[in-house]
Amino acid sequence: VIKKMLRLQMAEKHRVFVLCLAFLILLTTVRTQQLQGFETATGVCTCNLNLSVWDFPIQDFKTLATQVEQCITSVKDANAQVVARESRIQDASATLKNLSDHLKQFEKINDEGLYNPLNFRLLEQEVNELGSKLQDAKKGKITDELLQELVSEIEDVQGKVQNMQSYDKTNLLYFRDKVRKIKNRLQSCSTYDIENIQCYSRLLSNISEPLVSEVNHQGTSYPFGAWGKDSMVGQPDKYWMYVLISSHIYVNYMRIYPTFGNFVKKTSYTDLALTTSHTTTNSIMGPGGVLYNNSLYYNCYRAGDICKYNVVTRAITSSTIPGAGYNDKFPYCYYSCYTYTDIDFSADEKGLWVIYATEANYGNIVISKLNSETLNITQTWNTRLFKRAVTNAFMVCGMLYATRFVTADVEEIFYMFDTETSSELSTLKIPFTKIGGRVSNIHYNANDKRLYVFNEGYMVAYELYF
Repeated sequence: VIKKMLRLQMAEKHRVFVLCLAFLILLTTVRTQQLQGFETATGVCTCNLNLSVWDFPIQDFKTLATQVEQCITSVKDANAQVVARESRIQDASATLKNLSDHLKQFEKINDEGLYNPLNFRLLEQEVNELGSKLQDAKKGKITDELLQELVSEIEDVQGKVQNMQSYDKTNLLYFRDKVRKIKNRLQSCSTYDIENIQCYSRLLSNISEPLVSEVNHQGTSYPFGAWGKDSMVGQPDKYWMYVLISSHIYVNYMRIYPTFGNFVKKTSYTDLALTTSHTTTNSIMGPGGVLYNNSLYYNCYRAGDICKYNVVTRAITSSTIPGAGYNDKFPYCYYSCYTYTDIDFSADEKGLWVIYATEANYGNIVISKLNSETLNITQTWNTRLFKRAVTNAFMVCGMLYATRFVTADVEEIFYMFDTETSSELSTLKIPFTKIGGRVSNIHYNANDKRLYVFNEGYMVAYELYF
């Protein structure tokens, strides 16, 4: 708009200049005289003509020339303003684009409804709770210098939260994350009560190198899927797998091997078709499935429902998890997200579990214990671990373990949540070797105490040490 106005202003000045020249020419060409003639004695008609009337109007020309110079100067100034304003407009456009890019993440979060349950009062309460946690930290091995640093950070966050309540709501998630990081640092300084944690004697301490490493029957061009053996305690060895074929998201069949030898040789297998196509109701969506007591549990096609497929009767039943995110709302992530990993199943000595996230828990991981027969949820635990900050998770002896990406060859277990006491531990450092970057499925088997992993098209197994 500014550029258009400036161009119109310049055009107007040029038009005035042209009109001035036209007026001057007209002035020198159309001026007339009225003359009175008379007859001489010889009979000749004569008249006196004043030629000075048609003299070039030098004074008017000088005046007009001055005006033209002024007009040219004005046009140059206007052009300079146009150039300067165009530059400022480009700078403003670049700034606006940066702001737009910055806001896209908040627009996405808003579109997904994550801001609905978030409020500053809860955030302020969390910050205030840190003060009491500092008292626990004093019991651990913590220096006065480190303690003072944490006190300063907490006071700084408290001040900023109060200011945010007045005018700045866009940084809410940033400060929630900052509060969470301070809590994690405090946890690492605090003493951890071993006596109060049931199954703590079975806290994971190490993982072996890969014991099994087989490429899936579709090849590495299909990097996402799940595999293992029936996780029900006491069940005979029955190895299963499925590979996400359609768009690396969906599949409608699974494969079962009667023994480990058949699995290695890829012989004597049975392909079971769950549905008529990859993309229809009750087809498998995502790599989060697990086989438990002769039934495959998985995320139903394009829904926030869980499906159960009985490999003996071929019957499918389903149930809805209230509030669970699905269709990539709360997937596992590391920079880029692992698509359609919203709902993840796991099994251990205590039974069948489902791992997911909800808006009500701010996108943090939720653990629910399932009745494997009815699919009813018997109990639920809310953690404070943001699901998008985790690459995968699994259950062992009622404890949730979460992993994160370290390098393309190394994954690390860094977090534990005990459902017996609702205690969290975020200072674990248990690395393990992997085949490639993305781990699409991890689950534990209580029969052989092994971890089964589907990693970039490879089916890998590890020994666990407690």
